[in-house]
Amino acid sequence: MYSFERTPCPDYLAECWEALGAQFDTAKQQNPAYQFYWYAAFRYEDTRKLLNQMTAGHCAFCDGGDLGALSRETIEHFRPKSRSEFRRIAFQWENLYPCCDQCQSVKREDFDDRLLVADAQGYRFEDYFIVDYQTGEIQPNPLASADNQDRAALTLDFYGLNIAVRKHCRKKELKRYHQRDPEEDVIDDFSYRYFLMDA
Repeated sequence: MYSFERTPCPDYLAECWEALGAQFDTAKQQNPAYQFYWYAAFRYEDTRKLLNQMTAGHCAFCDGGDLGALSRETIEHFRPKSRSEFRRIAFQWENLYPCCDQCQSVKREDFDDRLLVADAQGYRFEDYFIVDYQTGEIQPNPLASADNQDRAALTLDFYGLNIAVRKHCRKKELKRYHQRDPEEDVIDDFSYRYFLMDA
């Protein structure tokens, strides 16, 4: 998880997200089969583009790059809209993240308060994780506090960050990074930037 700074909520969304969340919550209470959709006032395409700009086109969780080319550009509800206590924040800017297909399909509608997110104030990758460049694996940092290790392990599990294909892709990207032109290629051109930082 590569640290990033959340940009301010766009004005159009600041004006309507609470009303949209209340609308969704009311509709769901009246009809439990009601299906969520992005209301027009949410301006899905504009909002999705702003979220992607915030992470330089990377998934907010695995940091895979080229969203829209290598994966669909999706919007993830960090706190899942399917749970009644979170329905009213279904359109809240701070609850929305750019996300790849893989992370979204693994996490599904699960949530835990200890789950890490890379725009949290004070978040630093090394406070929670270490990397194994031989295997491509990310592991809880053994020098971190017990609580931070638990949170790291939970996050790795929730997003499937160590499934075989992810480890393979990290090693492949590391090889590409080592072959880069330092004058031309910047780190944002690569996926898994947290894996490349000390490479």
